[in-house]
Parts: sequence; structure tokens; C-alpha cells
Amino acid sequence: MNRLLTGVAAGALLMASGGAFAADLPGKFPGVTIDAKLIGGQQYEKLYERIGEWEKATGAKVNVISKKNHFDLDKEIKSDIASNSITWCVGSNHTSFAPQYPGIYTDLAKLLPKEEIDAFVPANIAAGTLDGKLVMLPRAQFDVSALYYQKSLYRDEAKKKAYKEKYGEDLAPPDTFDEMARQAEFFASPPDFYGTQYAGKEEAINGRFYEMLIADGGEYLDKDGKPAFNSDAGVKALDWFVKLYKAK
Repeated sequence: MNRLLTGVAAGALLMASGGAFAADLPGKFPGVTIDAKLIGGQQYEKLYERIGEWEKATGAKVNVISKKNHFDLDKEIKSDIASNSITWCVGSNHTSFAPQYPGIYTDLAKLLPKEEIDAFVPANIAAGTLDGKLVMLPRAQFDVSALYYQKSLYRDEAKKKAYKEKYGEDLAPPDTFDEMARQAEFFASPPDFYGTQYAGKEEAINGRFYEMLIADGGEYLDKDGKPAFNSDAGVKALDWFVKLYKAK
């Protein structure tokens, strides 16, 4: 059985050989098996249902050998590198993790039509480019935070009235971080309902702090690579999270 070795991408199933045209996609690869390490979780299963569609269209097979969160996948990738056992083809990863092991990637720009790459958000493509090589493509989500909210909360007439009476403004999805924090506090009714939630360990919570730090005009590291977040912006960003946590 043939196996397709193309390095690591962010949940993308890749072309097997040199440059391709958009009309050629998704391609034909009968007899090829792609070993994949993917992020696990219920929220990704709808996306993975499309693997069957791809297999039917291309004649190839996808063998999912691992489904874990990105922290555990990162550890697994490092273990594979250390033991010289990267025998799999495609994997999921964070753009923030990818620079740790630059030598394992294939340049996707050489495998995919330019017009297909250009269809993605340019900033996401830039984030997936490492040392001039396009090493990742976005899947259903990327290393860009998004705000999700429950529409039903904003349609609740009692909540709309209470919010108007308390703040003198109509209840609507927030446009600013200050509005977001205020609404999170307003909606919170622990332990039955919490106004907001964030990932609370390892790189994830640090990443959220980094975003708020930059939004407040600060920087994480200075030009010499030394910590620079002990600043007014850093205090403001951290205080924002502390207040949200206390408000639940």
C-alpha cells in the first residue's frame, strides 16, 4: 500500500505531487493511504465527516492514527521527532506551536494552485507561513479568537429591559471589550449560568492574555526577546481577566 508523506498541515488533505491547477482538485490518488494526526473533540467531528467525501472523490484513504488536543499532539510530535518516527503524512497544529520544529514541513505553496491559496484570508495564510514556506492551511478555525454569544440572551425581553434600566443602553452584541466585560457580568448567575469562559491552562490562557495585551498597546517581548509585559498595558489586560473571573 502506498503512503503519502507530505509533512504537517493544519487539517488539510494535500496533493501528492508537484504544482496543481484548481481544475485538478481534489485529484485522483487510488491506492494511496494518508496517515493523519488530528485534533480531537466533538466540535470537529462534523468537519471530519467530510473525509469520506474526499476519499470517494479521490480514491485515496485516510487513516486517522491520533485524535488529541493540541497540547498532547504537540508533545506527540516532539516525541516522534526525537525517535525519528515521523511516518505520518498530515497533522493538525497551532501556528504558535509550528515554529518549534520547522524542519518537518512541506511547502504547500508548491503543491496547491495559487488561486486556491488566495481564497483564504491573507492574514491566516501569513500566520501559516514559516521561513518563507506555507506550512499550514486553515481548517474550520484558526489561531484567531472569535466571540461567540447566545442569541437567545439578546432576545430575552426581561433581560433587555433590565439591561436598559441598569446601563441606559439597548442590549446588543458587544462592539468593544469593555462592553463584553460589562455584559458578561450582567448575564452571570453562578452556579447556574456563567457570563463568559476561557481556556484556563497552559498556552491557551496565555494566548488570550497576549491578545488583550496587544489590544491595550503593550508587547509581550521586546526587540531583544526579553519580557516586556510588566507594564501598564499588561496590568490592564490581566485586570480585565481577573474582574471577569471574579464576576463569573
